[in-house]
Amino acid sequence: MTDFHERAAIMEYDGGMDRAAAETAAVATTQPLIKSTLRLHQAHALAELRSSMKRGRKRVMVQAPTGAGKTILAAAIVASARERGNKVVFCVPALSLIDQTVEAFASEGLYDVGVIQAQHMMTDWSQPIQIASVQTLERRPEPEADLVIIDEAHRWFGHYEKWMTASPDLRFIGLSATPWTRGLGKWFDDLVIAATTRRLIDEGYLSDFEVYACDHPDLSGVKTVAGDYHEGQLSKAVNKTALVANVVETWMRLGKGLPTLVFGVDRAHAASLHSAFEAAGIRSAYQDAYTDPMDRSDIRRAFGNGDLDVVCNVGTLTTGVDWDVRCIVLARPTKSEILYTQIIGRGLRTAPWKDKCLILDHSDTTLKLGFVDDINHETLHDGSKNVA
Repeated sequence: MTDFHERAAIMEYDGGMDRAAAETAAVATTQPLIKSTLRLHQAHALAELRSSMKRGRKRVMVQAPTGAGKTILAAAIVASARERGNKVVFCVPALSLIDQTVEAFASEGLYDVGVIQAQHMMTDWSQPIQIASVQTLERRPEPEADLVIIDEAHRWFGHYEKWMTASPDLRFIGLSATPWTRGLGKWFDDLVIAATTRRLIDEGYLSDFEVYACDHPDLSGVKTVAGDYHEGQLSKAVNKTALVANVVETWMRLGKGLPTLVFGVDRAHAASLHSAFEAAGIRSAYQDAYTDPMDRSDIRRAFGNGDLDVVCNVGTLTTGVDWDVRCIVLARPTKSEILYTQIIGRGLRTAPWKDKCLILDHSDTTLKLGFVDDINHETLHDGSKNVA
């Protein structure tokens, strides 16, 4: 693709022609060899990424809102690199994302894949695409690569910094819906924004949402640690009989019949919520970081089949989840825009006969941080204390 065509694709997306014509032109100039046809915002992101790297940027962060089709965009970036004969390492922050990524890439026609994870059946260092868990990479020599893609890059690891420092000429691409982690601007020299959440809602790629402020928990005695509430103190503040009961009562009144994810503070709080839903006769499940992978698969299948109404969780359903979710119960207060946006994003995927996602906020987080589609940052955080 020429620089002219890349600039044209970007200009067209920004309003130079009607939307249908822009989508056709942008996709035509950026479509790599994958099975899915890129949407307008995906083609725009790929064109800007290519343009950034042609201008000499070697470390580019790409922001794509949750539900914007980041996996397809990732496959397009990998396919584009392979078309140029480049070897790619695709890094994920959790073991649960390894097989999910393998399956997603295969569905797009990317089969020349090996896996870097202890005792994985697909271990094959000869393959030009390696999908690796960062935890495994920390214990092994760096694999040969022309391009490293860091998925969920807001979950930052010191190993990435060591790798970047040791390989100053190696190209890195970060992918995240929320690349707002403090200090990312020290490691990435450009930010490509595929689209804002509000734009994708308006264009029909994401679901709209409606928020109800259901509770106002007293958090006056909860300290702040590393930018968010102290988890132990927070759990004690919200894991109270009246507050837990109101979560269930509110859901019965406003959300009953909607496939629902409930987000708790810690294992004790999420378990209390689960017990309360079960006591009310609601088909509910519970999972946390210690839940067996097979049990997680059973929960996901039951939720998708309509055999579960509610899944209560702590820290396990904020990334890599593409379920058909119609209601989010935010029972976990947070000061983190990243966590808040990731949680709400679980409910913004479109689905048949879904006009909006219902957000039942029992945490006061919306009141304090604003609506999720109003949270936008046009630059990466450079690590300075005076940067919000």
